[in-house]
Amino acid sequence: MKTWRRDFVASLTSWTEARLYVATAYIVTSATIGRLEPPPAFSPIDDGLIPWDGTWYRDLAAHGYDAPGLEGGIRFFPLWPLLGRLFGRIGDRPDIALVVLANLFALIAGMLLYRLTMQETGDHPTARRTVRLFALFPPAFVLVLGYSEALYLTLALGFILTARARRWTLTGVLGFLAGLTRPVAGLLVLPAAVRAWQTDRRSPRAVFAVLSAPLGTLVFLAWSAREQGGWRAPIDAQRDLRGDITEPVGRLIRGLSDGVRGDQGELFHSLAALILVGLAVVVVRRMSSDLWVYTIPSTLLLLGADNLNSMERYSLSVFPLVIAAGIVSRDPRLDRWLPTASAVALTVVTTLALNGVYVP
Repeated sequence: MKTWRRDFVASLTSWTEARLYVATAYIVTSATIGRLEPPPAFSPIDDGLIPWDGTWYRDLAAHGYDAPGLEGGIRFFPLWPLLGRLFGRIGDRPDIALVVLANLFALIAGMLLYRLTMQETGDHPTARRTVRLFALFPPAFVLVLGYSEALYLTLALGFILTARARRWTLTGVLGFLAGLTRPVAGLLVLPAAVRAWQTDRRSPRAVFAVLSAPLGTLVFLAWSAREQGGWRAPIDAQRDLRGDITEPVGRLIRGLSDGVRGDQGELFHSLAALILVGLAVVVVRRMSSDLWVYTIPSTLLLLGADNLNSMERYSLSVFPLVIAAGIVSRDPRLDRWLPTASAVALTVVTTLALNGVYVP
């Protein structure tokens, strides 16, 4: 109990701090956006704490995949809108349910991240710093909104921790639910396979745990094949938005080249990608095998998208990168300025997203 209390306090402190910065950005945007000349054609802040993809989750929770105007919604995996529908029955407000659940899961994810970082480093200051960087990571403002990131992070972190504890049945349940939440959950098969091979390679429960995340995804694809006219419908809808998967090194070089020529969006995403690559190197050099086998393909998948919009948000799912940032910032020089810089960036990026300038 004492250990969980320590995890909770560490997460709650950073969780609260991040929400103060997001609230500041929201208040500033609300106070100024009506005075802009010319007025913006698109104001995400009009949707409150359900902007951008949050409106899709809200409408899917309320109306389902077959509702008019939601044809492209099949790219969103079902567990998050289903939770919004279930808890949204209270007051008939799925939007409020999604926001409350997202913030609750963000708090739990911070607790689990603290626990995992302690297992990797055995150092309380590093674990606290990691959780704070996680909360202040600029795209982490989506953990305050009605997005599915917090749910996926809770499931994925719980999956890793229970696999390490050889609690294979619970691992399997968490993995199956993760597979119903995000398409990248299939990569969880890799860390689970590492742990199962090291400890319980002949256990049927371990085999189920290893395969659980892909099984969850396959259930959704099977439903799509029956109800949406093809099992590839979610994949094709996502490809229409993000483009085909490309060779990541060449994609990064192209992004940097376009950025130098004046494409500010490409430059921003490419510089962020370089930071992610550097953190991935730290994961490989400093962390356990179950974490780096998850990190390498996850990072390559991030960098290989033809459209890099939302890449920074998607990188939240690669949580070992956050632990790597906590380890790197042990350096006193980084420890002094990195949290402050991250807090400023969080506030700025939130403001840009609420103004419709930055796509989360």
